[in-house]
Amino acid sequence: MHPLLSEAKERLYSKLYQDLGEKIIGFLKDRDVHEIMLNPDGKCWIDHAAQGLLFVSTLTERKATAIIQSVAGIQGCIVTKESPRLEAKLPFYKELQGERFTAQIPPIVPSPSFTIRKRSEHVFRLLDYIASNRLTLKQLLILRELIRDRKNILVCGGPGSGKTTVTNALIVEAVQHDPNQRFVILEDLPELQCEAQNCVSLVTSEQVDLQGLLRSAMRMRPDRILVGEVRGREALDMLKAWNTGCPGGICTVHANGAADAIQRIIDLAMESQLTSPPLSLVSHTINAIVSVVRKGSQKGFIQDILSLGAYQDGQFTFTKLG
Repeated sequence: MHPLLSEAKERLYSKLYQDLGEKIIGFLKDRDVHEIMLNPDGKCWIDHAAQGLLFVSTLTERKATAIIQSVAGIQGCIVTKESPRLEAKLPFYKELQGERFTAQIPPIVPSPSFTIRKRSEHVFRLLDYIASNRLTLKQLLILRELIRDRKNILVCGGPGSGKTTVTNALIVEAVQHDPNQRFVILEDLPELQCEAQNCVSLVTSEQVDLQGLLRSAMRMRPDRILVGEVRGREALDMLKAWNTGCPGGICTVHANGAADAIQRIIDLAMESQLTSPPLSLVSHTINAIVSVVRKGSQKGFIQDILSLGAYQDGQFTFTKLG
């Protein structure tokens, strides 16, 4: 038995490890595999760093159900047709390293499905993006200037485009520029990585959502507030936090391009029961949008870096920086 685990936890973790099986455990060990995806048809796919999406095996419905219920058991819950979704993280046990686990069962899918997203073991730097032709020298200098001047940066892109990896590279630059700053990181599941000595990472729970974390963060004397991803009404709290003496924030949002990203932020902020869109707050708070795209099997290409201007004649103005 693991010396730091209770007997009950050891049993739960061991059962999950056995349910996952050698093949999935092997993918978790493989540093080139970023995600493991089981579709409702029983086909298992991986997202490989060099080869992209690959079909690798099949799982029976019984096997998939066992994996999902094992993860749920560790979380102290049960996935049922009345509660058919599960978002959790895997434990730290043997080859399991806290990976993000998202699952669904009927009736919202025909058969059980899940996705395991691995946390990047290597934090890329902006110079690494130069070396792999994902970033130009001009873009590098612009990003460094934005970080140095403590501009608020919105990183946007589609699913699997590499937003989190780019954000981690920007965090590296921020720490290198001023290692004495206090960083506060807010996420649903821990993916952002920061090597600053003065850093606090907060994660949501069933009792505290991102909106609650943002309100707590403002009482923690942050220099920079970094948000893994905004997906709801917390967008308004983030804008307010960035706009009230705490510049230099970084956040990701699912959107294909700068205009879509800004509209997404506005739509999410409106979920806070606003009577009108916070157009002025957005234009004064978000200084730059970094658009990240995927090309074939490779992700993390910086497509555009744009600054956000004023809202005029029914639309925002954008200026291309790089």
